[in-house]
Amino acid sequence: MAFISFPDFDLLAYTSKLKTDTIPVWGSMTSQHMLEHMLLPLEIAQGKLIVEVVTPAEKVEKTKLLFLMSEAPLKRGFPAPFLKEGLQDLKYSSLEEASLALHNEINNFIKFWNENPDAGFNHPVFGLLNKAEWIKFQSKHFTHHFTQFGIFEG
Repeated sequence: MAFISFPDFDLLAYTSKLKTDTIPVWGSMTSQHMLEHMLLPLEIAQGKLIVEVVTPAEKVEKTKLLFLMSEAPLKRGFPAPFLKEGLQDLKYSSLEEASLALHNEINNFIKFWNENPDAGFNHPVFGLLNKAEWIKFQSKHFTHHFTQFGIFEG
């Protein structure tokens, strides 16, 4: 499967295809919920949001190898372990505002990792990730959700 080349991709080329009434191929998120959801792993990857690792310590490396470092896509319907069930409350007043926030957070991510190439932060499933691993995760995560909304075909 082909993945979005994060962070070297044209976000607007994808988000401009979204409308407030875009129906997902699977799941219950709206397009704005999805864009706002995409912000969270970017914030985690910069240490702005600290999450607990829910994968047992003895399984973290194997889980990382099987699901993150492989060429397998992320599983559909896998719940983010640090979020409450159901749709999250919207933070932004519009799809356009959420899209702009996502664009800005991608730029923050790039700047952070350019300035802190040796940093590392925990992912709730994959444990401690370095710059290359966070980029791989973001690539898979963007691919997953953009496929969910039919705006990317890997």
